[in-house]
Amino acid sequence: MRKPPASVEVGEPELSELRLVLERQTGVRFDAANQLLAGLVGEVLQARHIASIDILLDRLRTSHAECESFTERLLNGETGFFRYPAAFQALAQVVLPGLEARKPQENPRTLRILSAGCSSGEEAYSIAMSVCEVVNCNGGGWNVNIVATDIRREALETAERGLYPQAALESVPIPLVQAYFVKVGEHLLAKPRLRNLVRFCHMNLAQPAFLGQFDCIFCMDVLPHFSTVQRMTLVQRLHLYLQPGGYLFLGENEKLPATEVKFCSQTRDGYVLYQKAIAASAKSGV
Repeated sequence: MRKPPASVEVGEPELSELRLVLERQTGVRFDAANQLLAGLVGEVLQARHIASIDILLDRLRTSHAECESFTERLLNGETGFFRYPAAFQALAQVVLPGLEARKPQENPRTLRILSAGCSSGEEAYSIAMSVCEVVNCNGGGWNVNIVATDIRREALETAERGLYPQAALESVPIPLVQAYFVKVGEHLLAKPRLRNLVRFCHMNLAQPAFLGQFDCIFCMDVLPHFSTVQRMTLVQRLHLYLQPGGYLFLGENEKLPATEVKFCSQTRDGYVLYQKAIAASAKSGV
């Protein structure tokens, strides 16, 4: 655990103010223990040669770039390939076949998926592999577009490279690794057939931004980073981003907050899958 350097004094009032400033500027709520947060503040102050936390707070209040940089150090971005297997089974066995059945007249069929809070890209590439295993991505049968967003630019740079230690893919079935990755030294690089399906972009989910509508949205382990009010607002926005009949994927232990928008839910192998109602969406004009 980080501890603040001896030469830096960080008190509880300053840490409380820091949490408020970061939440106001980025929308992200930080519940880290005071000792952990103080240690990070001390590291930043020393590394940036900033004399006090008051000066740091002033910079955070006036600069989105400073806030993003600081936020990037606070968020751990815990992720992994096929992190929630039941969710990806639902995608492959329920969602994609259902979408295919609902789009018989489209030529080619379109498929748009959003990976919100994609971290370093493992989730987005897992989605791409799942899609490729079910639908024809490269033979003209489908036009697949996966948009992956995150607030942390450093994580997005890793995602765009698509280069991962071999240990990161130990839990991925060997046939998938062989089909979609190539060995580069001690690492594995996502092949172009996979990377070409994904577009990575910087986005703060707390700030309104419309990227079009999607058939599926993955927003796994993101809601807990926001306050109750912000969670409600974000879920309403995700509902807007979904096509009628579109699906929302959350982390295994997450639940939707109470909001005015409604989702239908179904449970498969213990995983709860949420769907935007087709009829209700059509009536509302969304």
